Amino acid sequence: MSRVATNTISLAYAKEATLGVLPGSPLWKLVEPNDISAFGANLTKVSRNPISKDRQRKKGTTTNLESPVEFEADVTLEAVIDFLEGFCFSKFKGSTTVWGPQQTNDVTSVNATEYVVTAAGALAQNRLVYARGFTNAANNGLKVVGAASTATAIKVAGLVVEASPPVEAEVALTGVRGATGDIQVNAGGELISAALDFTTLGLTVGQGIWVGGEAAAQTFAVAANRGFARVVSIAANLLTIDKTALPFTVDNGAGKNIDIYFGRFLRNVDVDHADFFEQSFQFEGAYPNLESVGVAAYEYAKGNYCNELTFNLPVADKATMTFGFVGTDTAPPTITRATNAATPVLPIKTGAMNTSADIARLRITKTDETGITTYFKSLNFTLNNNVTPENVLAVLGAAFINIGNLDVDIDTQLVFTNKEVPIAIRDNTTVTMDWSLRNDDGGMFFDVPAMTLGGGDKEFPENESVLINTPAEAFKDPTLGTSLSVSLFPFLPAA
Repeated sequence: MSRVATNTISLAYAKEATLGVLPGSPLWKLVEPNDISAFGANLTKVSRNPISKDRQRKKGTTTNLESPVEFEADVTLEAVIDFLEGFCFSKFKGSTTVWGPQQTNDVTSVNATEYVVTAAGALAQNRLVYARGFTNAANNGLKVVGAASTATAIKVAGLVVEASPPVEAEVALTGVRGATGDIQVNAGGELISAALDFTTLGLTVGQGIWVGGEAAAQTFAVAANRGFARVVSIAANLLTIDKTALPFTVDNGAGKNIDIYFGRFLRNVDVDHADFFEQSFQFEGAYPNLESVGVAAYEYAKGNYCNELTFNLPVADKATMTFGFVGTDTAPPTITRATNAATPVLPIKTGAMNTSADIARLRITKTDETGITTYFKSLNFTLNNNVTPENVLAVLGAAFINIGNLDVDIDTQLVFTNKEVPIAIRDNTTVTMDWSLRNDDGGMFFDVPAMTLGGGDKEFPENESVLINTPAEAFKDPTLGTSLSVSLFPFLPAA
């Protein structure tokens, strides 16, 4: 009998064309789970128990099939990009342009003055791109786009020739650099410009941005005018923002070329919204030697909708995610592999994010941005789509999948440093929350625009600070029309 080495079992996924059906040439991608808690068909059977002198059961019958996929993984930018559209049932907006072998458009080569791409390279001058994964160090990092880029050439100075970039190499549009003195802060704490047209940046109201570059020359002189902000409104020469760390104050940007970073943007939307999007997934479990020595077998979980995603942020540890999918069927293992499954794409942005150095922001505030607390002991952040399988007569397992309301729930333990917390709980005050993680792969900014706090029970550990347990429930913000938004950044400064 063959021996199956469980530590070499692999998990991969592909996006389906329709529920349970792969496209003609699917793109498979490996997943990096820490633990797989559910995978495969779970069959329900009902036995026969007739009244009989033999006092024994009779052979039963199969009545139902459930097909869950559940696993835990470290929080990486790659994993978030892979599945977040599915969990938000919405399409990415904004600066989604990335060039690389895993993208729609590829980087075919590099010469001294440009990244040569297959399409979509005609970027405006002074846009910012971030490159990673190239062999030559000079071709990696933050780059300012020069003049005269074309559909197949992103013009950047100071590059080194690479005729065949590595498979993991990519270039991502990540922001804009203002002309000298052009981007300023007015008396209302808004960003203004004379030359830059903010409406050309592909920003969306509610999106998170980062103001200020790594160098002093790309950052406002006023220290408070730096960091995350949320877009409130967009006009040609006026960008209204809120959710800044500190109130922005007047700064004319004299002598400065201010950087603004942004990327992909996602939020949950109404089902009749143009950005509403249903994506199902198929998973492959590969079992080495399951058929015989040297012959693997493969199991395919089909028709999976994204049900529940939880971000787990314990103190002084790495951040993890638990994924839960509800599917229609998992066929028995087979030695016949799905098209393209033998050549899966490897994940690239796989740097784990920790809860000590990689949290760029974590806070609960009132709607007027008066801070309530920033001292968290733990955070569990859950998206639940309340997905359910639909069973009908004459079909084993789910005939189709129902999606329910999106519930965004937060379970936190706070250090009790502010009396405003129990007051907000008692008064059912509307508050808001935002949190962010970043590392060398980029960053993510989560915004809950409207929520209420619950609970309030305290713990009094010996020789430690008093703790307060505070679950929270998000609800539809009356202005933004959403209960959650996520902004992804190909690049963020370290501080």
